[in-house]
Parts: sequence; C-alpha cells; structure tokens
Amino acid sequence: MLKFAVRSGLLIRNPAEDIELPRRLEAEHVYLDHMQLIRLAEECGRFESLVLVLGYCGLRFGEATALRIGDVDLDTARIRVRRSATHVRGYGYMEGTTKNHAARTVPVPRVALGPLRKQIGKRSASKLVWPPAAGTPWVTIGALRWVFDPAVKTCTKTVEGFPKVTPHQLRHTCASLAISAGANVKVLQTLLGHKTATMTLDRYGHLMPDDLDEIARVMDAAAEAAAYRLHTGSDRASSIVLENQS
Repeated sequence: MLKFAVRSGLLIRNPAEDIELPRRLEAEHVYLDHMQLIRLAEECGRFESLVLVLGYCGLRFGEATALRIGDVDLDTARIRVRRSATHVRGYGYMEGTTKNHAARTVPVPRVALGPLRKQIGKRSASKLVWPPAAGTPWVTIGALRWVFDPAVKTCTKTVEGFPKVTPHQLRHTCASLAISAGANVKVLQTLLGHKTATMTLDRYGHLMPDDLDEIARVMDAAAEAAAYRLHTGSDRASSIVLENQS
C-alpha cells in the first residue's frame, strides 16, 4: 500500500522502504518411506490410487484432481500434467493451467500404476481420473481429508514411528524418495514442476548428498600427482591420479 501511495503521489517516500521484515519460517517437512506410504494408501481405501500418485509422482493436489484419463498413458507409465483445479475464494473451484503455467510429463512407478489402472477402468478419455462424489466439479481437499486424516490416525496407532502427515506433504515424500533413488536436481525440478532449479535446491537441497569428502579426495589425488610431477619431472602423474581415484 505504501508503494502504491508513493506512485500515486500521496507520499513523497515509502517510510517502510528500509525496514527488513522477519523471514517467514517454513513448516517442517515430513517424509514417509516406501512402507509407510504404501500402508497409508491402502488405509485410504477409495483414494488409494490418488495417495500413491501424490506420493510417487509429485503432483500437487489441484493437478491430480484436474487430471483426465486422456492425460494418463498406462502403456508408457506416464502422466501429462497440464491443468490444475484451484479453490478461489468467492468463486469456488476453478480449473486453469498449472502453478507455473507449464505442462510437464512425469513417470508412474509400478507400485502406483496398478491402482491407477484399476481407478481408470474402461472410462472415456475425457473423464476425470478421480471424479467427485457429489456437489463439486472436482474432488475437494476436504473430501480427501475426510478419508486421509482418519487413515493417518490409524497408521500412527498401528505403525511404530509413523509421522503425522498432510496430503500436501506427500510432495515432500516424493522428493525424498526420488533423491534416495538417485534423482539429480534437474530431474527433481521436472518431477515437481518447479519453475527453477534454485527453488528445488532451496527446498530439498539438504536431502541431497553433499559429496564434500569425495571432492576433497579427488582434489588430494590431483594435487599429489601435480607435486610428484613437479619434483621428479616424471609422467607418472596421470597414473597416480588413476590409482587414487580407483
């Protein structure tokens, strides 16, 4: 408002211009392992396939609810993500492009492919993968939470160490599982639909191996080879590097 007041000539300068706002604290991420994710999905009953797609394919909830059968290629195990259903206050749910206005293609692991195939059945390509029960054009987050939250409660009681998790945190689970499987930052960026790799690193860089010890070891090997060549004039330097790297 103060910036607008300056542009409108109501203020000469913005009195808050040099004030640094406190950094917004990000909520702690919760990650499920494979066993926990599969157990939770099974407990969610009719939403089993949705939970698995959220946890293994990294879709945002709105992207998943706007997914149509024609966007899913069961033969190649790929999902084309190009729409999102978002709740807009005063208007209800509205369908538009993805958060970054860019389509992407994500893989579907076999563990999610079977339930997804069962969910799709013989329905036509224009139908929603997860049709709403009633009242809204798309499945709402409330409808999912009605099933999801009791399922989490059951899992926390029956599975030792099971964390309290929300549907959105299944995206964090996807990131964690992908990194554990060896995904690099560009692959993870594509999977999650982040606009930049910097955003991906800011959110999940702490989960990636830093490789600092490996870098130091290789640099030591190269330095040792260079010192050997400097003091002896020998061409054995390259062999020393190879010996140290093996």
